[in-house]
Amino acid sequence: MIRRPRSLILLALVLAAAAGADRAAGADDVAWTKYHVRSPATGKVERFWVGHRKGLDPDGAYPVLYFLPGLLGDEDKGHQYFGPHVAKYDLILVSTSVGGSTWFMDSPHQPWMKWGAYLRQELRAFVEAKYPASRQKGQRGIMGISAGGHAAFYHAITHPDLYGNVTVISGAMDLRGYAGAVGLEYWIGPRAPAFFGQYKDRSCVVLAAEHTGALPFALAMEAGDKDGALQQMLAFRRVLDAKGIAYHWHVGAGGHSWTFWKGRIDDLLAWNAKQFDHHRRENLYAQETEAGPSPLEVIEKPPQVALSDEAVARLRAPWTDAKDLKPVKTGGLPDDGAPLRKAAKEETFAEAEFGADLPVRGHDAGLFLYRLTLTVAAPLPKAGTVALSGRLRNGRRMTVLTSRTAHLPVPAGKGGRQVEVRARIAVELKEPDPIRGGIVVGIQPIDSSGQPVGEPVLGKARPGTSTLERWPIAPQARTLWTVTLEGDQALPLAAIHGARLEAEP
Repeated sequence: MIRRPRSLILLALVLAAAAGADRAAGADDVAWTKYHVRSPATGKVERFWVGHRKGLDPDGAYPVLYFLPGLLGDEDKGHQYFGPHVAKYDLILVSTSVGGSTWFMDSPHQPWMKWGAYLRQELRAFVEAKYPASRQKGQRGIMGISAGGHAAFYHAITHPDLYGNVTVISGAMDLRGYAGAVGLEYWIGPRAPAFFGQYKDRSCVVLAAEHTGALPFALAMEAGDKDGALQQMLAFRRVLDAKGIAYHWHVGAGGHSWTFWKGRIDDLLAWNAKQFDHHRRENLYAQETEAGPSPLEVIEKPPQVALSDEAVARLRAPWTDAKDLKPVKTGGLPDDGAPLRKAAKEETFAEAEFGADLPVRGHDAGLFLYRLTLTVAAPLPKAGTVALSGRLRNGRRMTVLTSRTAHLPVPAGKGGRQVEVRARIAVELKEPDPIRGGIVVGIQPIDSSGQPVGEPVLGKARPGTSTLERWPIAPQARTLWTVTLEGDQALPLAAIHGARLEAEP
């Protein structure tokens, strides 16, 4: 029998215990709760996750770390990527929604939108009332990525009584460079001299340059070496260095994406936990911030939205000859037609796609009607259907909603015929505006006699959903339509030879 030295046995036991601890402190040991709430500050539905290791002491006073995603992110990214790590630390993590491209700030241009007040007051009060959370500044941190990184520093420097830790990851730190873009033209103002002051006053580079003395919080900053935000981070760092301000700095191998960011989460959580512990032991930032009662109303899920009565009536109106129709350009179908076939069982259907940029844009409520005429070649005489579904995208071609499938009737006739198949389409931006009211698209099949067939099928972007929050980034309706032979009544074979789209007055 081989006898191992006692020191090696002890080392093996320590390593095994550590490995067991790592296995124990995994995603399964985190309690997560997702909330949908109505916020008086923002006037709309907000979302956030709260996560913590299971078994918190109900009489404890745990640190809270607020996470702000990037402009194109959402609260689910925090839930997904922080999940495997949160259980290792005695803290509460709050992962917020993206905030409708507000850059997590109060809007000076739309006074009803005060996302910053929601974060600092409403959400904080909710968490500190519902969870065993500390109210001390030194036990409260804020972390953000990209636009969220900018917001993390912005809120901490403009409200120095709130946060003891700030973590900026790949931060877009100079708001002036985004003037009039990525949704900010609506919330702050267009790229024009009259609004440049508003951007300057909210730019972290400017706020850091104007700050005197030490920062009122511990600061960690990092980015990837191929990160598009690295130059802004370096410019921000030079401002801090010129003032002799201390901070933690890290540059890793990676770009501006979760491929890099998710690999840094554990280290950044560890840094925050270390700061919380240091503040507690040294009695730093021990002042408590009164929260007061939270005005947030918890709801089960985002509210449903529907077409208005006017929209339904106009969708289902008979298809008669009409004047003043305005053609809308479509593209994507080949000149010689797009063949469709009903594929074998368990396989996908062959499909044809075409796109159209609709003259629907902006933030005002409105109803827009269109007539779609498809030219279908049917080699067999039998009647059947073709299936139509669509995606509504914003000006950056990010999907805002997807419609359910509508089945458009193809009448029987001679074999080898070409026939026009019709549908009326409604796009409704709901009251009082899309971000608060939602967006609904309806497709109404029309038969060969011009009468509606069945009920309109819908696609919805509901208030308080991440897809709807893409609309303010580039509020323009770009549609992508897909035609297949899906469904029990589908023709066995057909081809799409043209798509004509016209706007009704």
